[in-house]
Amino acid sequence: MFNAIKNQFATNDVEVKRNNLYKVEVVRERVFELIHFIGNNYNYKILNAITCTDWIEDGHFAITYMFSTLDRKSTFMIQTMINREDAQINSLENDFAQAQIMERDLHEMYGIDFLGNTNLKELSLENWVHTPPLRREFDTLEFVNEHLTFREGRDDNIDTKAETKRLRAIKKAEKEAAKKLEEEAEAKEDIDGKK
Repeated sequence: MFNAIKNQFATNDVEVKRNNLYKVEVVRERVFELIHFIGNNYNYKILNAITCTDWIEDGHFAITYMFSTLDRKSTFMIQTMINREDAQINSLENDFAQAQIMERDLHEMYGIDFLGNTNLKELSLENWVHTPPLRREFDTLEFVNEHLTFREGRDDNIDTKAETKRLRAIKKAEKEAAKKLEEEAEAKEDIDGKK
């Protein structure tokens, strides 16, 4: 399989992650051809996910398509790069219906246009007009400070770090108390056994 991919798609970026997980990087112009090739020739017919990694330093997004065989025993990842500034790639919606929602999510979170997707409407970010939130230049703290009202003065306002520390201390104390009771019970059994 790998030799056929290397020869036909002129790529040496074939990686065996483990015995049932493979990854190939291919140029954008050939990505859909490779998707059909592994589906038709090697039974990778289930689209599990479409993911994105933001390589801001290199000026591109890595788009990864994950496919499984029909028996779900093997997974194949196909990755390609697209330019961050003109973030667009064709849609897989016509071949895989579930691609529509996956692409819709990436459109909203990274600002990627999937050409041919019939429903790139907002998914969870209502009336969002800012930088897409999963792009690495998006400053979450700055956004929160500028756009959200803090909960100071409210009865239900909790310092999350302090609360987490308090809950961990309670859990630790409960474990220690349970351990002490167990040790006392074992000691009592030893004493009763010696009588």
